[in-house]
Amino acid sequence: MNLKKSLIFAITISFIGLIIWEFYWRTKSEYYTAYLEDDRNLWSEQRAKVDDLTSEDVILLGASRTGYNFNTHIWEEIQGVKPIHLSANGKPPGPFLEDIVNNTNFNGTIVMGIVPIMVFGFPNSQRRVTAQQWVDHYYNRTYAQKLGFALSKPLKRHLVMLSASEAKSYNSLDLKSLINTISFDNDRIKTNGFQLVNIGYNDDDRNLIMFPRFTDNEFYQKEITDQWDKFLPNLPDYSEEIEKNAFEAVDYLHNLIKKFKARGGKVILIRHKAEEQWYVHAKRMLPREKIWDKFVDIVDCPNYHFKDYRFMSKHALPEWSHMNAEDAKTYTKDLINKLIKDHHLTKKTN
Repeated sequence: MNLKKSLIFAITISFIGLIIWEFYWRTKSEYYTAYLEDDRNLWSEQRAKVDDLTSEDVILLGASRTGYNFNTHIWEEIQGVKPIHLSANGKPPGPFLEDIVNNTNFNGTIVMGIVPIMVFGFPNSQRRVTAQQWVDHYYNRTYAQKLGFALSKPLKRHLVMLSASEAKSYNSLDLKSLINTISFDNDRIKTNGFQLVNIGYNDDDRNLIMFPRFTDNEFYQKEITDQWDKFLPNLPDYSEEIEKNAFEAVDYLHNLIKKFKARGGKVILIRHKAEEQWYVHAKRMLPREKIWDKFVDIVDCPNYHFKDYRFMSKHALPEWSHMNAEDAKTYTKDLINKLIKDHHLTKKTN
């Protein structure tokens, strides 16, 4: 009988503790909201749709700028086609492009955002390895993993305490991230000095949406820009070694794009805006005339660089690198209209 009472007491205390924990994080609405984690499971769910696409469909590839800057709901309103969002926060698009080209028959349009320092500057980085792990996960998922993800959806959509990210943001709510917020002055535990705070969340279609706090609040913006200032000045200057690595990446992408175009597909390249505080270091490492301009000439694809179009550069980026949610809607609308005007996309009519 005492054991039964103890069990009931333990369950009750645990339940109350979880309620308090949940409501505490809900008071931090500037940092947290309930949403599906943008992980390999959600990416795989979108990837599974590719086999049913036609030549009229669109796939979005890229890293976080593509995720934040393009809104698939607005895209559908303008073009009549809803793209599949296969961009991935913090990951280069190469492994995802390779998967589509080599493992599917898709021959529609791929709109691919390029961040040169990620794609050309460090082509064999750990980020690429992680991207390949997402692709591998799609093919190796077990029925248990699929079921577990399906069952987790209702909880993640409604419980802030489950907010987390594979990107390992400093303010994720998983235990490891919470421990990393603790500062130690001794030699037992040290941080690497570069800790990005999560700047947004995603919807079920994997559109990344920036938290409203960043729009006009310098305090929150500085949380990110201070971290960029730790990282960007340490980028190396352009050199023969960097050029060698860059053109290995160019050749890799060229071969994939050539194969994709041969079966009737189209690739459109996008160089999203970065504010000058970010861009000055990127172009120091990878000057446009030495890398980007040669890349687009080699692959021979329609390409749009933010320095060349007013509609691509008119929005102020709160933390130098990504658009807020409202500007992303305008940017998406402007770009789609431009692509339709330039005959790279066709407006679908019922």
